[in-house]
Amino acid sequence: MSLRWRFLLLFLLAAFVPFAALLAVVQKSLVAAIEREHRSQLDARVASARQLLAQRTLDDRRALSALCEHDPLFESVALDLATGPFDPPRERALAAPLRQRMRSLGLDALYVLDARGGPNRGRLLGAGHLQQSSGRRLPELVDALVRRGGEPFVHELRVPGEGATRVLLQGCLVRRGEVAVALLAGRRLSPELPARLLGDTAPVQFALVSTDADEAVEVARFDDADGTTTLRLVASLDDGPVRREIRALRKRTLYIALGALLVAFLAALLMTFALTRPLGELEAAAWRVARGDLDSELPVTDRGELGRTMRAFNAMTRELAATRKKLLRAERIAAWREVARRIAHEVKNPLQPIQMEIETMRKLHARQHPDFDAEFESSTQLILEEVKRLNAMVSEFSRFARLPRPRPEPLDLREVVQHVVSLHAAGDVAVDLALDTEPVVVRADREQLTQVLVNLVQNAIDAARARHGAGGGRVRVHLETDDEGATLTVADNGVGIDATARLKVFEPYFTTKPEGTGLGLAIVHRIVGDHGGSVDIADGMDGGVAFVVTLPRRGPPPEIEASLGESDLPLGRSRSR
Repeated sequence: MSLRWRFLLLFLLAAFVPFAALLAVVQKSLVAAIEREHRSQLDARVASARQLLAQRTLDDRRALSALCEHDPLFESVALDLATGPFDPPRERALAAPLRQRMRSLGLDALYVLDARGGPNRGRLLGAGHLQQSSGRRLPELVDALVRRGGEPFVHELRVPGEGATRVLLQGCLVRRGEVAVALLAGRRLSPELPARLLGDTAPVQFALVSTDADEAVEVARFDDADGTTTLRLVASLDDGPVRREIRALRKRTLYIALGALLVAFLAALLMTFALTRPLGELEAAAWRVARGDLDSELPVTDRGELGRTMRAFNAMTRELAATRKKLLRAERIAAWREVARRIAHEVKNPLQPIQMEIETMRKLHARQHPDFDAEFESSTQLILEEVKRLNAMVSEFSRFARLPRPRPEPLDLREVVQHVVSLHAAGDVAVDLALDTEPVVVRADREQLTQVLVNLVQNAIDAARARHGAGGGRVRVHLETDDEGATLTVADNGVGIDATARLKVFEPYFTTKPEGTGLGLAIVHRIVGDHGGSVDIADGMDGGVAFVVTLPRRGPPPEIEASLGESDLPLGRSRSR
């Protein structure tokens, strides 16, 4: 992963992770607050319902006590029972005032029962909720009233035409001497009771159930005459609104998180590019310097660490450019000195036998020696051979010293390679050629690159022939391209070059061939170097060697082209103005 993307990821994590963690905590807190709020609503409604039921029960008890203690209707009923039988006319006369009192108190049921012992115990004297109720006996209600001590109890009431329904009854006794009258009043425990008593209580829901309800809060219990719980009023929280509110909160939180992520990404992207752009420029400039372009300078717009780095880089490139110019001049001076030393050595070697032959001929001529003619013939022949060798050496040196400045132009290296290989195709050494299918275009001097290839291919053929003779020698020429330029490889299966000699093959006048001048590979090295490329030696086929030439697409760098003007001349000379 590149530095830019690592910075981007780091800034994104640094910006978004704390915000996301805070958002998660806030969301959790808000969800908990919503749930607490709805739970508090449930607790408040439950407490209110309990208080309302208790108050309603207390109000009914007080109303019944007032009826039992002060209502003249029930006083007259007790007196009538004491004075004689309670006949049907009296029962019918009692029905209307009972209905009136039941409705005024908002009750659903109102019983008046004979509470005396004997066979008439529990005889229904009148009921506000029943028509033609005389003659029925309900002793269990009287017994339940006595047993419960006035506490409410559940009783199943059957109303003609309506079926059975449960009623919460409570009552009191009116005693006048030996006479006892039971008064019981109640309210229906129907499914509509919670709504009728408690009103609209959403999101809290109330319900009458006969069994335990999961996840519900018990508001009140309703026992029968034996004290067994038969009904429960429970409250539960309708979590639909809560869940919808929580989902809406989480959706809003998600949108906020996505928006924050986008903002963090854009901010991180801007910061990353702001930080890495100078580094990218520095990297690109470093690559240009590595390829030989020492004129690269970076614009300095920052006063911090990056600005100081840019200024240091610019100072380094300027110092490198100045140092390279000095090194180039020093290398050329040293090279010309070495060439002069080698020339002096090579010229001195044939001069000694020439001098000796001339001195011998002079002595023989002075003495009029009879062998003078024969000696003259052999001596002049030797002198001519040595002069010819000197002439060849000086000509080769002159060609090496006067290499012209490259005149680069766009050319397809495949054409140059094919031309050179075709020149050697008819020889006794096989020359194989491998080329790319696409054009291999570089900026170069066609004639100089042709000379490079001729020298390399001829050297390879000579090495292969020296090992295999007239048959078996083989040379392979391979040309390939990449984004930076082209690579040319000339390999042979010849005698090879040992490790020590490989360090000197590009030096002038170094050769492993008896008849060589030692300038062929030096010329190759100089031409390739003048084009901004490089030439290296590697292992070839079956113990042979391979010369690998790399050439940049852009051709000779400007500073090399500029320096060639002076290096074309021998030491001690300058161009005339």
